Amino acid sequence: MDFKGVLLDLDDTLYDYKSVNKIALAYTFDQVSKSQHISIEEVSKVFSIARSQINTELNTTASSHNRLLYFQRMYEIWGVHPVRFSLETYEYYWSTLLDHIQVNDFVYDFLDSIRDKKICILTDLTAHIQHRKLKKLNLEPYIDYLVTSEEAGREKPHPYMFMLAAQKMDLKTTELCMIGDNYEKDILGAQQLNIEAFWYNPLLKDVELSENIHSFKSFDELVFVNRR
Repeated sequence: MDFKGVLLDLDDTLYDYKSVNKIALAYTFDQVSKSQHISIEEVSKVFSIARSQINTELNTTASSHNRLLYFQRMYEIWGVHPVRFSLETYEYYWSTLLDHIQVNDFVYDFLDSIRDKKICILTDLTAHIQHRKLKKLNLEPYIDYLVTSEEAGREKPHPYMFMLAAQKMDLKTTELCMIGDNYEKDILGAQQLNIEAFWYNPLLKDVELSENIHSFKSFDELVFVNRR
């Protein structure tokens, strides 16, 4: 890789968010069901409504991803004391997710292979929980910078997210590459600034790629590319 800096997405790129999210929600819904004497199906239904409302009201902001707001709204919909239960439910969710989180295969190998480059995590979410994930995954030694949508006040694919990362790294956008799983946010977002992009595509989705976009299904492919 002939780049001085690497921008890395976190969720569903360096680890499998979708799988651990299912585990965390299942445990959380079970706890809520027991404490509120409501069926798990009803908990899941109202949580989805609450999440949709928050996503709509806070669209394109980091707060739209805040699980505490989701759970608070869920209890508000039920007319149950939100201040009493929301934080506890929030902790159920994140503690369970963090207990099950694991880096994807070959991620450490890849990061070892680019230790001569500046590395920045570029992620849509609040800073606190992303720091917790990096610590739990033992990724802190590899990461030089972090840009969250909470800090930037915008979400990917907004160019400012990428420009803020370049500013922190003291590099030009032409000296960077972007690695992420979300084609619209990570890959097309990078392309707006002519940043070469590597699309983590483990399911081998069929998309016609432009010249400066590369698709890969496993991080061992990037290790190979970097050592050629």
